[in-house]
Amino acid sequence: MVFSGDPAQRRTDLLSVVSVLDIDTVLQRAATIAAERTRAGAVVLTVVDEVLPGTGPWAQPIEPVEHARGIGPDEARALRARIGSAGLQGEPGGRPEHDVVRLIDPDGGGEVLRVPVIVGGCLFADLLLLSPPEGGFAEEDVASISVLGRVAGVAVRNAQSYSFNDRRREVLELVAAVEQSIEPPFELDEPYARIAAAAQRIASARTAAVVSTTSRSVDVSGTAGIVDEVLTETLDRLADRLRVAQDLDVDLVVRAGPHTAWGIPLRPDLARPGVVLLVLEQSHGRLTGDDRSLMSGFVRHAALILDHAVLQGERQHAMVAADRDRIARDLHDVVIQQLYATALKLRAGIRTDGDPGGHRADAVREIGDSIRDVRGAVFQLEQRRTGSLRGDVLGMTREYEKALGFVPIVRTWGAVDSRVPLALGDQASVVLREVLSNCARHARATRCEVDLGVDESGWFSLVVADDGRGIPADAVPGSGLRNLRLRAETLGGELVVEPADPHGTRVSWRVPLGAQPSPEPDPAGGSSVDDDGSASAGATGSDQSHSAATVSSSQDRADTTR
Repeated sequence: MVFSGDPAQRRTDLLSVVSVLDIDTVLQRAATIAAERTRAGAVVLTVVDEVLPGTGPWAQPIEPVEHARGIGPDEARALRARIGSAGLQGEPGGRPEHDVVRLIDPDGGGEVLRVPVIVGGCLFADLLLLSPPEGGFAEEDVASISVLGRVAGVAVRNAQSYSFNDRRREVLELVAAVEQSIEPPFELDEPYARIAAAAQRIASARTAAVVSTTSRSVDVSGTAGIVDEVLTETLDRLADRLRVAQDLDVDLVVRAGPHTAWGIPLRPDLARPGVVLLVLEQSHGRLTGDDRSLMSGFVRHAALILDHAVLQGERQHAMVAADRDRIARDLHDVVIQQLYATALKLRAGIRTDGDPGGHRADAVREIGDSIRDVRGAVFQLEQRRTGSLRGDVLGMTREYEKALGFVPIVRTWGAVDSRVPLALGDQASVVLREVLSNCARHARATRCEVDLGVDESGWFSLVVADDGRGIPADAVPGSGLRNLRLRAETLGGELVVEPADPHGTRVSWRVPLGAQPSPEPDPAGGSSVDDDGSASAGATGSDQSHSAATVSSSQDRADTTR
């Protein structure tokens, strides 16, 4: 009999349920213990799905998930249909009238114990125990099994909280990654593709798509996952419902065969509105309130990111327009006037008896000056910096996405763009490129964080941490790290390389803001051998010439010490 007569066994049973943080394991253990201790003839565990809020007949619950033991799936569904909602105030999400309900199977007349698993005041799972062949359940069985149901509810809530916190951290990281990846210049569909990829990962969906609807069509702005006829059929079948979801700002959940379509409205203020559509496999199981909360929060962030991208694009266009106006003024006020003056001198030389050769020499020199002015204007267009150290760092991290397999997370603090001198920012870019290059070649990391900022004492800090394999304790620093240390010391700062927690490498490069970078940061000059065995110049310009393509190709080489 369950828990009776043996306090040690009772504690072991309860601890085995509450000691895990996986919902399926909690429920399966509770069902197994209940069946074994009561010697039940069969057990049916039903996980009740929640209904996502919506408008219209497509706001449907997903069919309950059945786990049967000692009875076939068809028999389990038939039993549940016969028992119905006896003892419950409503399904799904109803609250039982009693902790445990004793019922009689209308078909065979056998006794059935209904054990509810209550989480957050609502029904989460329904456990049906069929009486053993030798007879019904004893009174102490009924009392004791109630304890197991309550403990299972507590364990499920603990598992939900643990899973929710872990998933929320992942969502925040994905939001940061999407925001950092959407910086001008970008293609028109790139923000939507990034949002679809993040949503597909959050929901563990088969397919994700960002769609926008009109009165006549459904336009797909970005996709991720498996893009095949299933998505096409889903869009065709749900076109009208997607239009209502977008216009009325309501969620959409539809079960269609082996898949479930879940739509969340995307409502930016400046960008094109739409719906984030997720196609889930049937094996995905129940859609919980936590699922809804996490996805809704992500979609709200995505709307803000799209608005930010629109503003950034408009700002970029304004900067280009301002550049064009400036160049037009320079050409009109300087170059064209020089050419006009040169033409007047040539005409004057033709009409006079003076030396025509001298006039031609002066004209050639002035035309050369004009050509240099035009070249300078073109060079400024091609080489113009963003004017933002943060923007340069974000651009560099995107360059290394292919080499690393992910986009590093960038965080800034303090007045980085306004207080860091241009020359010092160039030095920081060189340092970051070297560290990211090392991370791509050696670290085998799955995550990298870049922190840069200015503190109140007037120091600039660049910290890069990864979760890779770290640097061996007996490793000899390569020339790349030695050059970074020399750069820091030349500027009156320091370089610290140390293990990251729990594993990986943390590189900290700190220098005072007032430091004046030397035009030749490598006193030895000439060439040196880089960490990957290739020759590189010691000057700053050479360091800046490294590209993400070089990093990508160097990953296939033998690992060497950083």
